[in-house]
Parts: sequence; structure tokens; C-alpha cells
Amino acid sequence: MNKITVHGNLTGKPELRHSRSGVPVATFTIAANRRRLNRQTGNWVDLPAVFHRVVCFNALAENVAASLDKGTPVAVTGEFADDSYKREDGTSIRRIQVEAADVAASLRYATATLVRNPRATTTGPAPDAEPPAADSDSAPDRDAERPALEVVGSD
Repeated sequence: MNKITVHGNLTGKPELRHSRSGVPVATFTIAANRRRLNRQTGNWVDLPAVFHRVVCFNALAENVAASLDKGTPVAVTGEFADDSYKREDGTSIRRIQVEAADVAASLRYATATLVRNPRATTTGPAPDAEPPAADSDSAPDRDAERPALEVVGSD
């Protein structure tokens, strides 16, 4: 099992780019701040922040780039992915990133209004038509109706 959920604050605005094949890709870093109780003194001790590089694709990437900004508290759920590479001098750099399956703004210190994105299809039933019955043979299009997130206020 390779699943992880990380909570933290964005260290900068997500960067949106497109792969050679046109797939939207967003990358950002979150800082997870940690505190521990020192049982001997009864005081809370701040530990060094842990930084996580996050990558997401397709509609999730576009929604993240359009909705989130530096300092936004988020919860990221995804999987660890290897992002190792070799430098020009031959030095191997080993690093791990989180490949996000979902990104959510934390509502602990803010409120938000969800705005559902319109479907991207150009053909199909009229907007007021009944949705088709669920068909067990067809998989749902996970990127068809991803909501955008507008953070309304925060502390």
C-alpha cells in the first residue's frame, strides 16, 4: 500500500504547465508544520517543518492552479512517486514526491464556496435532460465534473 494524506500550507502558487502530449500538470510544495508536547516541561515544542513536493494531472491540475495560492492550508491525498534524476555532472539525485489523487482546501481556518465546472463535452443530451441510468459496464469519467474551489476568507 502506497497511500498518503498530508496536511500543510502551500509554500507558493501552484505552477501549471502542459506535458508534450498536452496533459495539464500542476506542481506545488506544501510545508507540514509539526509540534510535540514536551512531557517534562508541559510546553509545546515546534519541530522543523517537513516539505512535500506534490504533482497532479488533468482537471485536478487545472483546478488546483486556478483555486489555490501561497499559504492556503490543504489536505493532499495520493501516492508516493519516485522523482529521481541525474544531474549533468552525473550525480544521482533521489527524491520522492506525492502524486495527488485529490487536493482539498482546509476549512479549519477559512470558508469556501464550491463552483462546479461545466462539463467539457460538446455533444450529448440537453442540459435539462435526465442523467442516464448507471451502467455497470461503463466507468465514470472522473475528470468530467471537478469542482473549482474559491477560498472566501481566512485568518
